[in-house]
Order: sequence, then structure tokens, then C-alpha cells
Amino acid sequence: MKTIEMKIECQSCKGTGLYCGIAEGEGTAVICNKCNGSGAYNYKFKYNDFTGRNKTKSVKRVYLNGTQYKIGLGIINYSGVGKVNMDKEGVSYDDFFSGAMPSHIKQLGCPMMADQGACHKINGFTDMCNDLNGGWLDLITSCKNKCNASQCWERFEIGSKSL
Repeated sequence: MKTIEMKIECQSCKGTGLYCGIAEGEGTAVICNKCNGSGAYNYKFKYNDFTGRNKTKSVKRVYLNGTQYKIGLGIINYSGVGKVNMDKEGVSYDDFFSGAMPSHIKQLGCPMMADQGACHKINGFTDMCNDLNGGWLDLITSCKNKCNASQCWERFEIGSKSL
């Protein structure tokens, strides 16, 4: 383990050395208890050099995310979704360790639930979601187009290729 020591601006008082809170009236301050009034403190950052991904023995499969569902191994009967064989989703841990990345579990939701950030990067994607819902979609789980999620996944995959 390595340690870097550096003097940094106090994050509590923003380098002023003073604290002004609820108990301090207008025009008054107390000495910052984080830096003792200096405006800075010595920070020790401890780290290990990255030499490659560390192995774990506790993981058998790897998924991108659970799209708001609890994930596990085997066949899981999800309420409102049905049975999903999770052993066929994601990738094995050994494959992941060798560089493979899992894909989205499409049965568990739409692209907006799986990767909202990516959806917003695709030109017009979220506009189409709003159009399909007859106006602003304020809660993804209340989407009126859930029954056509496969069409949304097609739009997502086509749009993702342009990124």
C-alpha cells in the first residue's frame, strides 16, 4: 500500500479557517474544527497500484444491472414479467474476468430503466418516449408503452450504434 501526503484546502470551511452555522449570528464565526483555523490540512491518500483486476471466488455470473429488480441465479419468476432464466443472462464470471461484458436483461424493462443516461445521449430517443406517452414521461415505470418494450430496445440498439 502506498500513501501520498498532501496539504489541501479544507473542504469544511473552503479554506477560510472559519465556520458559520446556525448558532453563529450574522457577522460572526467560530474556528473551523476540521483545520483548526488554518484553512488547510494534511491529507493522506492510501492506495494500491493497479496491476490488473483482482479475482473473487464469490461471484458466478455478472450482469449490467437489475433494472430495479433483485437479481440472482437460476430461473426467477418476476412479478409482472414472468420467468427469466438468469443463468442465460449476463456472462459467467470467468468470461467477465477474460474481458467479456454482459448485455442488458431486456425482459426486466425498457432501455430507459436499464440505462437512462445512454438513452438521453441518443438523438430523439427520449422525445419518442414522451410522444408514445402522449406527453412528458415523468415516471419511467408508468410508461404506457411497456407492452412494446421490444420496439424500444430496437430503437435503443440502432441509436447506440450512432454514439
